[in-house]
Amino acid sequence: IVTKTGDKGETSLYSGDRVPKAHPRIEAVGTLDELNAHLAFLNLPHLQNHLFELGALVANPASMGSMAQALQLLEEETAALEATQPALQNFILPGGHDLAKHAHVARAVCRRAERVLTQIEGLPEGIVPFMNRLSDYLFLFAREANLSTNTPEVIWKGQS
Repeated sequence: IVTKTGDKGETSLYSGDRVPKAHPRIEAVGTLDELNAHLAFLNLPHLQNHLFELGALVANPASMGSMAQALQLLEEETAALEATQPALQNFILPGGHDLAKHAHVARAVCRRAERVLTQIEGLPEGIVPFMNRLSDYLFLFAREANLSTNTPEVIWKGQS
């Protein structure tokens, strides 16, 4: 575990190439790792596995992999979850049940990861769309956590 190879602010990509720790690919992989840790609170191991695969694709500039199949599965899960929920009548704020709060934090980290990923050229197919859909899924997951626990959603009231 302790190699000391990163002590001067550099790390290795999958290819073995050394890059600064502030390199966009390393920033993206780190943000994906942070998101993956947040997903542990939500007990979503299938999504954690997809994120781990996505991180490996990002860390390998030569990767020809794809997130197309994972994207399709996520879109199906998202549609099924959305179909069980009442239509939104208001903007809602992050809050409610603790599970919903964790989902909202994960959603915000997911959006940050998506922003970082858009700055990297030549990513494999489906990575940015997957992250976009994942943030939608996490929003719906938060709503479901509140609905299933009879916890009121926090309605945005605008200017007081």
